[in-house]
Amino acid sequence: MRLKLLVLLGIFTLWLYSIFDFYQITQSISSTTTPVDGIVILTGGKHRIKTGLENITELNATRLLISGVSKAVKISSIQRHQLQRHTHFLERIDIGYGAVNTLSNALEAAIWAKTHQFKSIGVVTSRFHLPRSLWLFQQTMRDVKIYPIVVDANDSTFFHLLKEFHKYYLTKLFGSFIFDQESEVML
Repeated sequence: MRLKLLVLLGIFTLWLYSIFDFYQITQSISSTTTPVDGIVILTGGKHRIKTGLENITELNATRLLISGVSKAVKISSIQRHQLQRHTHFLERIDIGYGAVNTLSNALEAAIWAKTHQFKSIGVVTSRFHLPRSLWLFQQTMRDVKIYPIVVDANDSTFFHLLKEFHKYYLTKLFGSFIFDQESEVML
């Protein structure tokens, strides 16, 4: 009985330490200042489109992909609500309707990057979502340098941290059976 309790306590301590370590990693990520060929915005959180648009000029990006847009959302709605002050970028913005999760975001972006022959892209998403996103993007685009563009929005709660922590390690576990593990992520 005592041994079981010690083992459980050890597992719980390791789990808590891993969460703290994941949190520290997410806090150390900073947005790239390196010029990129394109920017991919992962929908689903506050200020992501705004952040992507703010970085298109700053990072010298030639195109921007908004990935994971619901099929019910029309480009005119995005223009009216999100792109009001950025109409001069409209011809450089692509809307991706094919993604429903982070893996499909990465696959959609890989096709987009290959089509435009990009060698580097910035990925716009929330701080806690970045480790998993960057890892999946690098797995699907081995010849493209992937850089983070951090969105610090109020979706970074402790619950969000726990959810992303578990998703990250489960993705890496299951991804190890699908992807070759030699790629490097630019954090």
